Amino acid sequence: MDLQSPSVLAQLPRPLHASTGKTRISDVFSLADAKKRKRYEVAVAVDGEAVNIYNVQTPKLVTSYAVPPQSTFSCRPCSVRRKLSKKSAVRRQTYTAVTKPEHQIKCFVEEIGSSGSSAPVISSSTTTVTDSTSPTTFVGIVPSSANDEAETDPFDILAVHEDGRVRRLSSDLKTQRWSIQHSEIAKVCSTHNVQSSFLVEFEDAKKALFKRRQDLASMALGDLTASGVNEPSILLVVSQPKNTDRVSLKDIIVQMFSVPADSKSQSHESQRLRHLQTFHIPDLSGLETANCSAMQWSFHSGSAGLNLSFEKGFINVDLSQYSPSVTSQFVLDEHFSSVMRISPQFVIGASKSLVAVYDTQYNSVQRSIPADDISSSTGSTGEASTNFISYFAKLGIAVATKGNTLIAFDLSSLPSAPSSSLKRTRDSLLIDAIGKGIGSSAAQWDVASKKHRSDNMASLRLTSSEQVEKWTKLTQTLEKAAKTKNIDLFDNAVLTYFSTSDASTKLPVRGQYVNPEATLFLLSKIFAVEESTSKDTVSASPSSQLRVAIWPPTTCEWLIQLGHLSFDNVEIALRRACKPQVLQKFPTGSFIQALLDSDPSLKQVNQVLEGPILISSDELAYALKVFLNQARSHSGALEETARAISNGDVATPTQELTKHLGSETANLKDIFTGLNTSLQKIHAQPLPVVVTSLRSNLSRTELFSMVHHLRLSLATGGYTSRFTENPPTPITPHQITPALSLDVIVDLLTASVDAVGPSGWISAVPAAGEFEESDSVTAAASREMELIADMKSEVSAALAGVEEATYLKGIMCEYLRFADQVVTPAATSEDALAKMDAEATGPSHLVRYEKLNGADLMIFTRPGEGEDGFDGDGGGKMLPLSLKTTSGDVSRTKMKKSTGEIKSRTSREIGYLRRKAVGKYSFERLII
Repeated sequence: MDLQSPSVLAQLPRPLHASTGKTRISDVFSLADAKKRKRYEVAVAVDGEAVNIYNVQTPKLVTSYAVPPQSTFSCRPCSVRRKLSKKSAVRRQTYTAVTKPEHQIKCFVEEIGSSGSSAPVISSSTTTVTDSTSPTTFVGIVPSSANDEAETDPFDILAVHEDGRVRRLSSDLKTQRWSIQHSEIAKVCSTHNVQSSFLVEFEDAKKALFKRRQDLASMALGDLTASGVNEPSILLVVSQPKNTDRVSLKDIIVQMFSVPADSKSQSHESQRLRHLQTFHIPDLSGLETANCSAMQWSFHSGSAGLNLSFEKGFINVDLSQYSPSVTSQFVLDEHFSSVMRISPQFVIGASKSLVAVYDTQYNSVQRSIPADDISSSTGSTGEASTNFISYFAKLGIAVATKGNTLIAFDLSSLPSAPSSSLKRTRDSLLIDAIGKGIGSSAAQWDVASKKHRSDNMASLRLTSSEQVEKWTKLTQTLEKAAKTKNIDLFDNAVLTYFSTSDASTKLPVRGQYVNPEATLFLLSKIFAVEESTSKDTVSASPSSQLRVAIWPPTTCEWLIQLGHLSFDNVEIALRRACKPQVLQKFPTGSFIQALLDSDPSLKQVNQVLEGPILISSDELAYALKVFLNQARSHSGALEETARAISNGDVATPTQELTKHLGSETANLKDIFTGLNTSLQKIHAQPLPVVVTSLRSNLSRTELFSMVHHLRLSLATGGYTSRFTENPPTPITPHQITPALSLDVIVDLLTASVDAVGPSGWISAVPAAGEFEESDSVTAAASREMELIADMKSEVSAALAGVEEATYLKGIMCEYLRFADQVVTPAATSEDALAKMDAEATGPSHLVRYEKLNGADLMIFTRPGEGEDGFDGDGGGKMLPLSLKTTSGDVSRTKMKKSTGEIKSRTSREIGYLRRKAVGKYSFERLII
């Protein structure tokens, strides 16, 4: 299942200076009983415009706060909403930091009455930063120990600067509690800049961050003894090396501090900001450096996971361990504009041409959508990248921006998406990742690599060094043959490797074991994907098409007979060969169209259709569409040729046909062979599926052509004519080869009629004025009306045939009943003919041939019967009086029911059984 197109939540205002302006977005929280909870809102700060708050559940603009045109925001805003118990009102406070025209921290306060009838009261306050020229990178709230009876807010503002300075302000920004550059931060400030900061409530930190580190929890509490009273907040500061474009993970420093709730009488830095721990991010093998400008940090307090999103993928670091460890990672040699965690196992990432949900545990793609679909649905330009903002688990949506458009992706269909029930959501399963993996960029069938040698040897069942050497030689030869398009070299290499014995070049037949991994490798060389015009290597654009790279006839015929050359196997082989590239689902008809493009003479596609391969109904419907159109083209070309010959305008018929059809077109025999074979194949599918495929892939004109062809097969097969009538002469013998059975004709005629639908048949009858438009419209309408009349007459003829068959069955019911007793149900007509041929040991004059209404009859006579088949007394033509057949000779052995022992019968028992088998009425003829 693919991702649905995102829904547009809002059109964001553009920054005043489009080239240098930025838009910064953050979550909105609510405060209730000193608990901070995430709301279904986002705060958007646009340089030079305003700070807007949008509701993502019911998309609308909640409120807006204008800022001066010269304002430039340096960090994401912080917005909280809480209810005032004394005033019975709701207060919303939004904080942000600006760098121009001067370094300031702004606060917007909005109060709304409980009734909601009065207009909201909006006020603002500003404090200017004078002790630091470094821009502010983080603004958050920490709980305060203020008296509950006071009018002040129960929280303070904490601001972190790029140089590591941390300041604490009152909620109204009128009082600065303190401003320090901690000594631990000062140790690294010369080489590192603060990139990101996070505040964690102590209650949440005890559940995850300090779950295994009680020593850090005690250090954070300090002198506090009562739980739940004036508990501190935990500050995480992430610093990166400065003055560099690329950085190694091991150079990133994470520092953990405790921020006490009590802000009074704090003179020492340990009383203002207590250092808990400093550690480095563990380095990953295979990842040397990362682009600093593309690095985005986030923290999930529920799992104590520090998440890093960068151009190569995503890394989750567990900070609750004694030594931080990487618990999940998703690293590809690709370029992502944004990656965001949505569950412990899943992330959603955006590249230049694809947005997909990835399983980090199994390195697989779960859902995907092309970026072009996002641009078309949102109306944004294709150059704008997709950046993820936040994930709302209860709503099941991921909020992102595409240019200046705020969009939401519906992820409620994911296996790990939470539901309304109390059941725990299941983790990612291996079965959900089968066939979707993109983790390894190494060749799937490469056994030369030491890293993947053991796994590939096990999958290919290579148990010795000689087998490994033989497989390596095969891969090298096939690579060379595929590059040079040498089909003989390809076939010879396959014959040498897969031959049943060293002395012969005979390939295994159907039923003998052939490793499917090896045949998938062959398919990855035979088929290929057209290169996309997009430069992004992580996905294929929707215009990517399947094509045949090389067609070695011996190898392909062998794969067809084995049943391995199918569209599913081809898709699996190409997905493995293109790793880590993520291939989009191929359009309907890609497999058939690839065979047609490779060989316009239809030899290859007919060879595949006639094999024992299961093909989907959509692919078969596409094949029917192609064959019907080609048959119509040939029919029109033949009419033009006949008209030209009759007028004397052409020298030879061949030149005229080449003029209309071209030199590389298929002949009628191959066209109708493919058409009838496709009809037989699609008949094996369930009838509702066939109707859906025909309706979605064939036009009404093509459906009518299919109906005409089935009617022709019905007539030439003798199903609508009486036995005494001569069968109609077909237009061409190619049209009924291979012959279609009555079941195929009837079922597909029904499916075609259902696919046209009532509206299609009603529209076949034109309006009164439609005949005056053109002669072509008149001719088409007349043909469609004649088709309805002809089908009515054929239905009548079919009913007459049913009536005739029922009447004949009533006459011959005694013969049929006796024949059912003679011929066992398991016996087939071929077995019966073989038995008759084996028993017909008499002279040739006992068999005579007759012709009745065009049918060849072979009549067997018994010895002693006359030339006409009658010897006066019936000669075996009469049924026995009891209508019961005499059983065969009695077996000389019997099986004991209790033990299953096989014992021999006595002569007396055999005679008794023979006498008992004689019918109640019998005749014996004495021949003297």
